Amino acid sequence: MKVKILTLVVSLALCGIVCSQAPAAREVSEEAVIFHETRDAVFTIYGDRGVGSGFLVDKVGLILTNAHVIVSSSRISVQLNPNTRVPATLIAEDKQKDIAVLRVAPEVVKDLSILKIADRPAADLAFEGEKVIAIGSPLNQIRILTSGIVSKVEERAIISDVNINSGNSGGPLINMDSEVIGINTFGDFPSRGPGVSGSILISLALPLLDQARGRLHEQLPPPILLPVVPEDPFPIEGMKWAAERCGKVSNYTLKAPGFNIQIYTPSRLYFLTKISTGPLTEKRRSREAAAGIPQSEMYDPLGDFLKEWKEYVGKYSPLVEIYVEPDVGQTAGSLLFNILGAAAAGYSGTPYYYGSYTYEFKSDLQDVELMDGGNVVSEVFRGMRMMPISISERSVEMEDIAQKGVFVFRPEVFKSPNLRLSIHDLKKPGQIINVPIPQACREQILADFEPYMDMQNAAEAKLRLW
Repeated sequence: MKVKILTLVVSLALCGIVCSQAPAAREVSEEAVIFHETRDAVFTIYGDRGVGSGFLVDKVGLILTNAHVIVSSSRISVQLNPNTRVPATLIAEDKQKDIAVLRVAPEVVKDLSILKIADRPAADLAFEGEKVIAIGSPLNQIRILTSGIVSKVEERAIISDVNINSGNSGGPLINMDSEVIGINTFGDFPSRGPGVSGSILISLALPLLDQARGRLHEQLPPPILLPVVPEDPFPIEGMKWAAERCGKVSNYTLKAPGFNIQIYTPSRLYFLTKISTGPLTEKRRSREAAAGIPQSEMYDPLGDFLKEWKEYVGKYSPLVEIYVEPDVGQTAGSLLFNILGAAAAGYSGTPYYYGSYTYEFKSDLQDVELMDGGNVVSEVFRGMRMMPISISERSVEMEDIAQKGVFVFRPEVFKSPNLRLSIHDLKKPGQIINVPIPQACREQILADFEPYMDMQNAAEAKLRLW
């Protein structure tokens, strides 16, 4: 009996060891299954003022999104997958409900499945505690999954604890029956804590969708391919190498009447960060050296700049950014008044003149196109922002608002010798300011991207050998 008990104890002990070493079974959740079934019909939407999400609801190329995603946009595009971005047109919108219907050429979505819209009364679309997922392109991510539960169902919106951030707007809220029950639209975020998210009921979009289907005979966007963000990041070591060769400010600055134009590359941004932190770094390091601190442990503000993981938060993209910003100057009346005031003070022998200065934007950006000869070069994306300024302090006043923009291109377009910026100024309707891209500027950009091009060429050569 004692032997049997001892054998049983040993057997149980051995079983415990084996069981403890066996890997736990990985489960595929409902959320994961639905995500993989539906994600190909969720897209990234690019407008003039930012990036959002949208989803395919009709094989004729109809896409639902939020109106605020494409507000005031002269160009709208839809990225279907990492390699495919196409033009889109706004076919219907309801700004008050914050819903828009876009259209792309039907042939570019012919192989994709549309998302199923929940077909039942608004009151029955969702219930508190129901599991839901959101798919979208928030922050610097492209088409990702977040999940949670319905927290509350309002008359026009579903409140949930699903993690929704800037860029999720316009994406679908999907239940465990793979039905779209809402359009992810807003967040209620406190200063602390994650907050809650809001999705407008999909039922509110149905009348607008019917309206859009009645306009299918109107303008159809062409099925052309637009440039996309390259998948490979800029090599970090190459960025450091190129930064040593990009110190000439004039190669990154263009002159145009009323506008300040600056060009940035990944290497240029690294260089600017380096020189801005240099003096303070030297002061700190001199103290650390005197204190006997090893060099490997000394203060290094650039250490965080060059972390490899930063490629996943939008850094190191091998792109050229062109910033166009209106200049600020005195109004004509203010300038004349102060000239006359200073002259009068001089004639009267007054030793000091205390003027009153009123400033304004000397221009207001309406649009920018990069031209290669007579052809427009498509940007990867663009971003337009308003610049409201309200100052009234002592002798300085400025009450004005104007628009600025950033226009982002792939580096290879700067190989052409015929490039120029075509700038439209809202203050000068009908006039176009043409700004040639000088050879020195183009050569500097290509030199900055030499490490990236070398990396690409090496990868292509390796593929050819295979």
